[in-house]
Amino acid sequence: MFSKRFLRIATLVCIFAMVFTVSFARGGKEKKKEVMEAPPAETKKDIKGTVKFYKGPFHPTELEMQNNIIAEFNKEYPNIKVIFETYDWPTMDAQLTASIAGGAHDMIYFPEGMYPKFCYKGGPLEDLSSYIEDPTWQGERNNILYWEDARAPDGHLGGVPYIWNVESCLLVNVDMLKKAGVPDDFYTSMDKLREAVLKVATNGVHGYAFRTGGFAQMSWFDWYGYILRSGANFLKDDLTACGLNKPELVETFQWLVDFQNKYKVMPEYGGYTWEGLRGLFTAGKLAMLHDTPPAHGIFKMNPPDFEYAFLPIPGNVNNVQYTYRGFFSIPTTSKNKEAAWEVIKFWCRPEMAVPYLNVVGGVYPALKDLHGMDLFPGDEVISKPMEMFSKIAEGPQFHTQVVEFSNVVQPLFDDMMLGKITPQQLIDKACPQINSTLKK
Repeated sequence: MFSKRFLRIATLVCIFAMVFTVSFARGGKEKKKEVMEAPPAETKKDIKGTVKFYKGPFHPTELEMQNNIIAEFNKEYPNIKVIFETYDWPTMDAQLTASIAGGAHDMIYFPEGMYPKFCYKGGPLEDLSSYIEDPTWQGERNNILYWEDARAPDGHLGGVPYIWNVESCLLVNVDMLKKAGVPDDFYTSMDKLREAVLKVATNGVHGYAFRTGGFAQMSWFDWYGYILRSGANFLKDDLTACGLNKPELVETFQWLVDFQNKYKVMPEYGGYTWEGLRGLFTAGKLAMLHDTPPAHGIFKMNPPDFEYAFLPIPGNVNNVQYTYRGFFSIPTTSKNKEAAWEVIKFWCRPEMAVPYLNVVGGVYPALKDLHGMDLFPGDEVISKPMEMFSKIAEGPQFHTQVVEFSNVVQPLFDDMMLGKITPQQLIDKACPQINSTLKK
């Protein structure tokens, strides 16, 4: 009896052991499968490759600062070599197009004005939708702003938001305005701004200026902002036809033309480069200049002898400021996509972005939480307008032909400012060309 009972118990133990072993083995396989689907961050540091990184300079010391970030990156990722190269802002359209066509780079920074040209399904930028779903990266992903601006209307996600920057605002000589008795709220309406300009434009001082000289001098950053503030755009909201033909745009453009030709409070149109206009401003020969806040980073290296400030430009419909987001992208031609993705994630860390942008000045990280770091610490010239600009920022229309549309309007805008055509004639000439371009 004892032998039979022992045999039964032994059999049950064996069966239990077999079940437990099979169950444990299945669990081990499931765990292994899960690890293969979402490898821990540590294993990714074994990725090898060379990443050629292409970006326009934000600051005169850009190369030095980027090399410092590369050195920090290589402490964690010793097997990935990063080579940083810069393109020139005035010729970025041609340089970026050539880089994409030739497969010259693995990671490219695109400003928002150029980004739509390349971001679309079937286009030359890798769709990063699967990359950003990495379970080990969700905390960092959720800390990044403007994902909605990174995704094209067709759903293609071609870039990771990195920064935002006001591309056109008022840079004003505060001391000069105070001396002329200009009220503090002069920038809150177009009428008040005109009165201030006329008041300060005396004794050889120009009252107002914006960039001229076409794409090479970033002129369209300035005049396109006026289009947005008038409630117009290159295209209608449904993107089917020209959207410029609005009376508010005619009124806005006439306001600008009058500064140049009626009141004569602007420098010679086309007579100065962007750098030349900054020279007039720092020399105390220009009261108000359309510029971008990163000018502050340059001025800090050689400060003017007066107080200056960055302020919003008013509009007759909207008070929006023309603003760029900037994106890191991976071309589909890259042979080092995984390595490039690790570089992008590292550069987007607050610990890397904030110290870099604090030196640049005026360019804001596309981040919610800065991990306890101060942005522009003790620098009220930049930190004060940040809150204003963030509430009224508006980027360019997301369309692959936005640069082509700006190239249509630019020469017509120049003719208008020179008095050769009226604002309505500009619109009448531009719209057929935009519609024709749109059909290609």
